Amino acid sequence: MRIGVVSDSHGNLKSLEKAVNAIGNAAVIFHLGDYVEDAMAIKQWTDVPVISLLGNMDFGNPNGHLLVKTQIAGKTIMACHGHKYGVKSGLGTLYSKGKEENAEIVLYGHTHVPVIKETGGIFIMNPGALAYARPGGEETYGIISIDKNQIDGEIIPLK
Repeated sequence: MRIGVVSDSHGNLKSLEKAVNAIGNAAVIFHLGDYVEDAMAIKQWTDVPVISLLGNMDFGNPNGHLLVKTQIAGKTIMACHGHKYGVKSGLGTLYSKGKEENAEIVLYGHTHVPVIKETGGIFIMNPGALAYARPGGEETYGIISIDKNQIDGEIIPLK
């Protein structure tokens, strides 16, 4: 099972479309917020289902969710933008919320810094950003592969 993960596109539709095309045939694409309207554009470019999250730049927009908990390929996935969990100061609060939700995979954005790590049995990914990459980095997106009980992830630079 292949899952695409993008975040923080901030209206950069050119890079977002490039990432979506590179992700290709996935079971689902998560857009982790900042600009949720960009997630709507993904639906024009692909038939892959899109799960859209609200970021701090999406205040008042009704077209997404602050938190999503879903099952994909037998794994519980929790996704959010991250700003409500203080991810710029550390992942402790986000990790605790993931534990509370019995998540095996936690996805977040907001920091614009790509992260893949496993902590306490939870696979955590921030795909980085498709706009305003930090620190002086490049635009990136993520791919998660689930094969039976194995969860693998990759952060891919947009070229």
